[in-house]
Amino acid sequence: MRRFYLLRHGQTDSNLSGIIQGQSIDVPLNEEGIEQSQKIAELLKGHVSRIISSDLLRAYQTARIIGDILEVEIETDKRLREMNYGSWEGNFLDELMKTPEGRVWIENPSKWRIENSESVLDVQNRIIQAIKEYVQRYDNLLFVSHGVTISAFLLYVKNLPLDNVKEYIPRNTQIYEFEFEDGRFEELKIEGT
Repeated sequence: MRRFYLLRHGQTDSNLSGIIQGQSIDVPLNEEGIEQSQKIAELLKGHVSRIISSDLLRAYQTARIIGDILEVEIETDKRLREMNYGSWEGNFLDELMKTPEGRVWIENPSKWRIENSESVLDVQNRIIQAIKEYVQRYDNLLFVSHGVTISAFLLYVKNLPLDNVKEYIPRNTQIYEFEFEDGRFEELKIEGT
């Protein structure tokens, strides 16, 4: 049995303003995001032996803060990146919801796809593959990723439809704990969260 944690990166100014960051809007943490990362590192002391992070700045910066405090190695993996939203990236979510594509995102996110983007299923497949690979090699891992990517993984673990993706997007530095055994994931309850 292997245990691991999955964490959304700290807050950015784009999170606050409602701008879709995706993969091309690669912004740093704001002051609140830095503080959030420091606090979560304190919670994880003694529980993490290695960190695997998305290579996008907001996630990597979160991982670096935690890694420095915990004195553990950090590795990056592009499969932990946020969903690629194509031309939606850099735009305000509220404005996009008024478009025909926005209607699809509201009603059937599993069917949403625009040019040069990924589907929620694409995102789910890549994060499952990445996590399975690492947890078969290491124990007590921390994965640092992004909102929709984490939500897609949670839906897989909970055996829920991809159309529920918006309901499971975590807040910044929200953390989940899992066990992996015999090819199956089980979510655990974390004390103090």
